[in-house]
Amino acid sequence: MTFEELLKDSIFDLPLSQKSNKSFDVFISELLNDFLNKVNQLDNQSLQFEDIRIEPESIKSTQSTIVEGLIEVVQEYYNGNPFKAYDKLDHTLKNEVKDLYAIIKQKEYCANENFYRIRLKEDNFPLDAKDLFHIPFEHRGKVSTQRYSIPGFPSLYLGRTLYVCWEELNRPQIDKFQAVRLKNKSNISFLDLTPPLLTNNLHRKEVYRYFMTWPLIACCSVKVKNINDTFKPEYIIPQLLLQWVRDNDRIDGISYKSTHIEPQLYKQEGELSNLVLPVKENREKGHCSKLKSKFEMTEVVSWQLYQYALGGQLFEDTFDGNRVIDAKLPLLELIKGRKYPYGYSILGNLEKYLDGMNTKKIK
Repeated sequence: MTFEELLKDSIFDLPLSQKSNKSFDVFISELLNDFLNKVNQLDNQSLQFEDIRIEPESIKSTQSTIVEGLIEVVQEYYNGNPFKAYDKLDHTLKNEVKDLYAIIKQKEYCANENFYRIRLKEDNFPLDAKDLFHIPFEHRGKVSTQRYSIPGFPSLYLGRTLYVCWEELNRPQIDKFQAVRLKNKSNISFLDLTPPLLTNNLHRKEVYRYFMTWPLIACCSVKVKNINDTFKPEYIIPQLLLQWVRDNDRIDGISYKSTHIEPQLYKQEGELSNLVLPVKENREKGHCSKLKSKFEMTEVVSWQLYQYALGGQLFEDTFDGNRVIDAKLPLLELIKGRKYPYGYSILGNLEKYLDGMNTKKIK
């Protein structure tokens, strides 16, 4: 099997769904072993990724170590040993065969990038901007389990577009939430778990990095099967990975694609990622000072207030404004079979309005 043929296999289709009654540990073990079997079918021809030349045997050996390690991580957690599970993940990321940490795609957002948050709130009275930052330490009891955070441990979740935030909250009605834009004042370093486009040159370095870290990305991209369960095994590896990031001073967070968006959007170009930043300190009250120092925020806006303020008129409906918004999501398919530029949507217009607002220091 050639490398190009392998990448076209349906196993790479994310997010992953559990369609059987098998437990998660069995599901993930079968998935990763299936992936490894496909990798072992690669032709014995050297692979060239720009200036990197890789032998298939090296790929097979490395993937075997990664797959075995991730399966053991889940098993240790199932056996009631979260500390051993974390230790095994750390060893898997930095093993003697291949330093996976050096392969994982690491990026930086330069200063002045836009991020968004929304919060469910029906009132026409806007929330304070700080209410849309991470949950304060004195209210850590309200922090529920999420894919990249554990109960009682606050993290700051950001979307690159309002659309992504809206999907994360399971598509609330437009009059049921308020929104805010955040702008980073300094660089943000992160592990990038988002898949690259696989439609053109497949011998790019980023494709190699994605392929080698796919088992880890897959373990973080499984849809929750039982949403009402307190324990969600689909969160085991994402939560341990975020803990690993928190213990690493060189990395601020993790960028990932939501499991709530439609599978075809995983393969689409556009701003469809989330960014999670764990707090870097523990305090009795307030917010993480390190995270606060990285951002400024706009005032909070809702769709109702937007309409009341502008009387239904579109804000700054200019060519440049539309071009910037549309570039974030060139084609958005909210109605099956009907694709439109992001700027046509209510979310796109609200985002455009937020982009035109001034930001200020977080109190």
